[in-house]
Amino acid sequence: MDTISIPFPQALYDKIILRSGGRLDPVQLAIDQVEQFIERTQGDDIHWTREGIAAFAREAGARGFIDIGDPKGGHMWKPVFLPNGSRLRMNYKSKSYHAQVRREAIHNDDAEFDSISQWVRWVASNTARNAWHDVWIKRPGHADYIYSDKLRSDLS
Repeated sequence: MDTISIPFPQALYDKIILRSGGRLDPVQLAIDQVEQFIERTQGDDIHWTREGIAAFAREAGARGFIDIGDPKGGHMWKPVFLPNGSRLRMNYKSKSYHAQVRREAIHNDDAEFDSISQWVRWVASNTARNAWHDVWIKRPGHADYIYSDKLRSDLS
């Protein structure tokens, strides 16, 4: 992946590192925020040109239709229910990984998994992880990802 350098305030970088105890990578956090912005606004003519919006539409069409299964179905991750179409995100070693709940299972570009824990182990090359502390969830129709452990604690 080609990269460029952009000015990033040192004080903000330090705040992220210190307050997260090093758990958050400011670079990956910035990348995730820009990706989410693009996803949220790709049809917005306030930010994008007509040509840009058309390019987003072509890219979406090129990805093709993905059958997510029954919209009332989904994956039960005790005690959290994730409807089909829910998106998962995990950052590991400065890289962002994505999966989606489809037909009651967890899917990424390469494989299908029976559980979120199984997907997390695959992402982390079979190292032991606590999936509740690694995964962010975006349910269908929601604009933002939510920390999975927060979803779980809200249900307790």
